[in-house]
Amino acid sequence: MIHFSVLLSVYKLENPIFLKASLDSIWINQSLKPTEIIIVKDGPLTTELDAVIDDFNLIAPLKIISLPKNKGLGNALRTGLNNCSNEIVFRMDTDDISIPSRFEEQVKVFNKKSNKAVIIGSNIQEFNLKPYDLSRIRKVPASFNQINILKFYRNPFNHMTVGFLKSVILEKGGYRDMPGYEDYYLWMRVLKDHEGINLTNSLVHARVGNDMIGRRHGFMFFKNELRFQIRLLNEGLTSLPICIKNIFLRGVPRLLPKKILELIYKKFLRK
Repeated sequence: MIHFSVLLSVYKLENPIFLKASLDSIWINQSLKPTEIIIVKDGPLTTELDAVIDDFNLIAPLKIISLPKNKGLGNALRTGLNNCSNEIVFRMDTDDISIPSRFEEQVKVFNKKSNKAVIIGSNIQEFNLKPYDLSRIRKVPASFNQINILKFYRNPFNHMTVGFLKSVILEKGGYRDMPGYEDYYLWMRVLKDHEGINLTNSLVHARVGNDMIGRRHGFMFFKNELRFQIRLLNEGLTSLPICIKNIFLRGVPRLLPKKILELIYKKFLRK
C-alpha cells in the first residue's frame, strides 16, 4: 500500500460549496486515495464551513487541526506539515478540483527508480464557474533544467498541484511567513540543493474567479514583491542584477492599471 498525505488550509472567508467540491475531488473521485487528509482551520470558521468538514470527517481519514486565531497561510501550512504522518505530502487548495488520476500519476513518478525529484507538480486548467469554461492553461517549466533557469523570474510550480518529500521540505525550513510568496520562497530554498519537475498535463482545475488580477494588484502587492526579492538576495538565493530586474519586471507592474496587468498575465503566463 502506498502511503501519502494531502494538506489543506481553510479560513473563514472561503466558500463551503467550493470546499466540498475540493474535498470530494481528493477522496471520492480519486483513483488512488490518500492515507490521510490534513485540514488546518486557520482561525475560527463559519458554521457552514465547519459543517462541510464535519460531514467529510465521517467518510474520509481526516486529521483536523484548529488554530485559535488566523495566522496566515505560511504559518498554517507549517503547522499542518508537522502533523503529516507520511513522507509524500500533496498540497491542495480548498477551492480547486483535482482530476481523478492526479495522485496516481504523481505517485507513479515518485516511485520510479530513476526519479531524483523531491517536488513534482503540473500545469493547471483555470476555470471561473465550472471546469473548462475559460479554456486557459497556466503552464510551468517541465524539466529540472528549465525550472532551474526560470525559477529566478517566476514561480516554477503551481502550488495546488505539488507533491513533495516531507523530510526535504523540513530540512529546508518548511513553510515560512512570506505573504503571497509562501510557496515560491520554499521552492527557491529547496531547489538550491534538490531537483523538481512538472508533469506536462493539467492535474488540477484551478478556480480563478472574476477578479484574479485584482487580488494581485496594488501597492501592498508591490511591497510584498519587494520584500520577497530582497529576502532572496540576502539569503544568497538570487543575485543583485536579478533582484533589481525582478523589482522592475515583477514589482512595478503591480502598480499598473488592472487591464494592463491582465494583458501581461495572459501573454506571458497562460495559453
